[in-house]
Amino acid sequence: MTRPAEAIAGLKPRIDDFAAALASPGQDERLRFARGVVERRGIDPAASAGRLRRYLEERTTSVGGSIEYARLLNPSAALADKLTVFRDRGLSTDTAIFVNFGIDRALQAMKQAGAASTMQRIAIVGPGLDFADKLEGHDFYPVQTIQPFALIDSLLRLELADERVLHVTAFDVSPRVLAHLDAARTRAAAGTPYSLVLPRNTDRPWTPGLVEYWRQAGARVGPAVNAPAPPAAAGSVDVRAIAVRPSIVSAIVPIDLDIVAGRLDLAPGELFDLVVVTNLFLYYDVFEQSLAAANIARMLRPGGMLLTNNRIFEVPSVPLTGAGYTDVVYMALPGVGDTGDRVIWYERR
Repeated sequence: MTRPAEAIAGLKPRIDDFAAALASPGQDERLRFARGVVERRGIDPAASAGRLRRYLEERTTSVGGSIEYARLLNPSAALADKLTVFRDRGLSTDTAIFVNFGIDRALQAMKQAGAASTMQRIAIVGPGLDFADKLEGHDFYPVQTIQPFALIDSLLRLELADERVLHVTAFDVSPRVLAHLDAARTRAAAGTPYSLVLPRNTDRPWTPGLVEYWRQAGARVGPAVNAPAPPAAAGSVDVRAIAVRPSIVSAIVPIDLDIVAGRLDLAPGELFDLVVVTNLFLYYDVFEQSLAAANIARMLRPGGMLLTNNRIFEVPSVPLTGAGYTDVVYMALPGVGDTGDRVIWYERR
């Protein structure tokens, strides 16, 4: 296992480059956002380069050696600790293609098992915003959201939805995520498609199933277009790009909602057929998870489904019952083993 000091030494060139870029961010959306973060800490990137580097090194050490990962790796940790592992840290908006492969396979399994039929009203809690690829660090394409388009693509390919009547609600508490989706809808109203970029590091041992999913992802929501070229330093990277149709973008409605504290009061005909929540419940303690699950259940129609890759505690007062699960493997890493997800199906009683 790499020690924090060794990790910092290896990352020093990237930290130095990042610090230099923050001093002159230009119009780059990512750099302008990151500069705002450090400025709120009282650091001027242009005038306090040494202080900025120390701050970046401290944050790298803090995240890399955080107690959350110790909880996950400890085989004797209590179940409550594992199911609420990120409860003491702020919500993250990062996203990637992997979990969407898991949701795709879960929907396919549900259809085969007769647990899924045509879905018209969908909700995503925490759709995510790809600030930089969490695994690879790619940032050569614009900031983007992935899950709303990947989910719609899967539903259309599996013939579980009709694009003409499909309605997707995206719940989030992040102003950046909500503003991003609102801006995309404004551009769509003017006829501008949404650029979706899907990079793949070919040196990573992706499973054949994941590779095939990557090759076809997005085909039902828009045509393939020329992808941005990755920089030479990115290594062996294949890139796909899709111009998502404006009609698809317009079907996604962002709503500012804290799923722990609130819900929409929906008429029977407005209840959701499907709610998708990925990589989110781990940020809440057991009580907060129960409140979130209760709010989700109240917005689901009877027989509607919740899909999540985080197991939640089932309590009698919350009418959600585990109806099945789908295991997916993303990569087979030497010395580590398979990495993947279990996507659990919860049914609204």
